[in-house]
Amino acid sequence: MVMNIKNSRESVNSCSHCNLKKVCFPHGLSADELSTFENSVDKTVKIQKKEKLFSRGDPLTSVYAIKAGSIKTYLSTSKGQSQVLGFHMPGDLLGFDGFADDRHTSNAVAMEDTILCELPMSNFENLCEILPGLRKVMMQQVGGEINRHHSLVLTLGQMQTEERLATFLLRLSCYYQVRGFSCTQFNLPMPRHDLANFLGMAPETLSRMFAKLEKQKVVSIKRREVNILDMDGLLGLSHEICTHAEV
Repeated sequence: MVMNIKNSRESVNSCSHCNLKKVCFPHGLSADELSTFENSVDKTVKIQKKEKLFSRGDPLTSVYAIKAGSIKTYLSTSKGQSQVLGFHMPGDLLGFDGFADDRHTSNAVAMEDTILCELPMSNFENLCEILPGLRKVMMQQVGGEINRHHSLVLTLGQMQTEERLATFLLRLSCYYQVRGFSCTQFNLPMPRHDLANFLGMAPETLSRMFAKLEKQKVVSIKRREVNILDMDGLLGLSHEICTHAEV
């Protein structure tokens, strides 16, 4: 669970003034519904890089919205092997993995210093009863999780390594575009070994694929900074048209 969380909470800022409100919990809520929702959000939670938000088996006590920073979700085997399930960034919601039996089924750890808004489950359940708009948002989020799972199975099962990387970069580009940022120049929040794990390839293979995309002048890479030089070329490699972010 969150370490030293008691000393890391402060009053949440107004959702109505947050630049992520169109992609977060308040999406689709009326002004009156938004006011009711704001009064139910508990606190802003700060966690440091490499600090866990929750662990597999922990009771589901809250759902979270990322305000700044990034979170990695993953599973670990008894032998210490890990599989990255996803990367979650500002505007993304976390905690739905615990809806099935009130316990988290994955681990969530901060990839960098991260700020989240926390909505306790007791408040969440009450809000879903009185705010139809919030119930719709939650259904969309659950549906989005299913779509991401299906997409990941397709990516890992049918695509070649170059196609996997191109598809991921395209989705990340769409993610930033939806949030009003540049879709052609952005930073990768995750280290390469985690990205390689997520895409089902060795880190050395990922490095070769990045080098190949650079040689083709599709992208340029400087450390974690990605600059998309040829969006049409990236679309062609990914065999996919991205209409919204599904990282």
